[in-house]
Amino acid sequence: MAHKKRRQTPEWQWEQALIDAYYDYRWHQVLDPLYEKFQRWKAGELTHDDMDYAIHETHKQTRELYNFFTNKRSWLVTLIQLDQEWFDQWVADNPPPPGIQLVPPEARP
Repeated sequence: MAHKKRRQTPEWQWEQALIDAYYDYRWHQVLDPLYEKFQRWKAGELTHDDMDYAIHETHKQTRELYNFFTNKRSWLVTLIQLDQEWFDQWVADNPPPPGIQLVPPEARP
């Protein structure tokens, strides 16, 4: 029951919104270039070999992304904040509720 109540807190909801937004952002980073290559392949601009390589490289990136998002939730929230450019833009529109401690800007790369 406590787990269910935790999900209703503003802190948990903010963290989940952060994770969801970053998840979408990172998957677009990985899959959009592959989509563009498929469009170029369909237009005859790329060969089957080009696509084989692109798919293989994308697969490696998706494994890395999967590993990233399977981190413990608290660590994942910290790691996302280390992507300073993305996080600063996101947090400007989504300020954290009281009780959330952000990684200090000077501690971020």
